Amino acid sequence: MANTIFQTRSDASTVTPAQISVRVLSATGAVFAALSFLLCMLLGFVAPEWGLHRPWLQFYLGLTGFDLWSVVLGTAQSVIFGGYTGALLATIFNVISRRFG
Repeated sequence: MANTIFQTRSDASTVTPAQISVRVLSATGAVFAALSFLLCMLLGFVAPEWGLHRPWLQFYLGLTGFDLWSVVLGTAQSVIFGGYTGALLATIFNVISRRFG
């Protein structure tokens, strides 16, 4: 009779926890926030009476209206805030995934 080796299941899990790339999620958040800001500013140029652009003017520092400086400043702030949010979310996810996943 041939030698047969039976493999038993180990109690230790061999599954590696899921990880998210901090760089990728940070870049994704930055691009998403910047595009959202630019689309809302474009809507403000096209239909200013709708007032959908006002939240951007309230929450972003230094925006004065629909001039070029406000668009550049708002886009830069969107990239910073979106990148920060993506990096923070990815880091928190990775820590929790390692701990509990």
